[in-house]
Amino acid sequence: MNVLPFDAFALALQQQPAANMKYLHLILLLFLSQFTNGQNSPRVVKSFDNVTVFDDFSYITNRWNQKNSATERMIISDGRYRVERLKNTYFTISLAKDVTNIEAFDVITSIEVERTTANKNASGGLVLKAQPTGSSALIVEINAKKQYRILMMRGGSLTDLFSEKNEGWIKAPSLKKKGFNEIRVVTNGSEYDLYLNSELVRSFIITSLKTGGIGYYAGAQSAINAKLFIIKTDGSSPLTPVKPQETKPKEDASPKDETYVELVKVFKAKIDKQQKEIETLTEELSICKANLAIDTTSANKVKKMQTEMDGLKTRVQTLEAKLESTKKRLAYLESMKDVIPKMGKKIIMDEDASQILPLLQLQAGAKGGLSQ
Repeated sequence: MNVLPFDAFALALQQQPAANMKYLHLILLLFLSQFTNGQNSPRVVKSFDNVTVFDDFSYITNRWNQKNSATERMIISDGRYRVERLKNTYFTISLAKDVTNIEAFDVITSIEVERTTANKNASGGLVLKAQPTGSSALIVEINAKKQYRILMMRGGSLTDLFSEKNEGWIKAPSLKKKGFNEIRVVTNGSEYDLYLNSELVRSFIITSLKTGGIGYYAGAQSAINAKLFIIKTDGSSPLTPVKPQETKPKEDASPKDETYVELVKVFKAKIDKQQKEIETLTEELSICKANLAIDTTSANKVKKMQTEMDGLKTRVQTLEAKLESTKKRLAYLESMKDVIPKMGKKIIMDEDASQILPLLQLQAGAKGGLSQ
């Protein structure tokens, strides 16, 4: 009689003395644990110490979408990034623009799911390994009922991975019903560890997604507020820099004085340069603050960078004031160039006629000022 391998193994167990049964049972448990990977220990052993992204949403950057439409809203305000799905169908996703193709990382975020009377089942969470085409992604979702679930998105459809009942929702005692919950995912290629409020709740393997983007997810008729977004790497996966969007000023068809037009351009170029330096220093300052808990020697660097950034902000304010003054002067000269030729030899006087300005001399003086 042909015996299947598993049946043969079971038959061998039955034939062993009772003293060896416990030993064989232990071997069987260890064998099965290689596939189930019990939840008491993390699967990812690689460590990530390089803080690549630190965003506390204290200022607006080009990293996140800003949008307000009839179906969804995304806005950074008061140190929060709000992602909201207004419709009671489908979902909303917002991906970080400078994290587009990353494989191994440690991502940490704190989000609050707003539970309202309109939708007591509101939910939201993290998007991982999102493909550029939007065809697939991995989603870690929580709700206000101390539950979580892990979804696979393919072609716009969502499938829960680890529970066939209750729409895939799993109880998590470490989650809070109100306020912010910390979601942390550590991944290296196809291996994942999920932590909720610093407690490991699940380790798993997903082989179909190895690289992709990271962002936020809001379920149907749901809103989440994020107040922290940190990505740690081993330094081998550089992020894609996001270029600021350039807006070209509208050209005026009317003739302008070239001298003051050039002044306006110079001031604008200086302001743009200072603003770029401020963004760079702010990003570096945020990363240093994130590292303070690990490396206390970063404190002096943080103070120095804060001082430099404050100086740059003052410089920007000065340049903006000069730019505004130059624009006003340019507008005045433009208006005078149109008015003076039409006035001819007429004169301008105040109500008491105490000051009389011959326009011919004014016109000549204006030309001389322009030449200077």
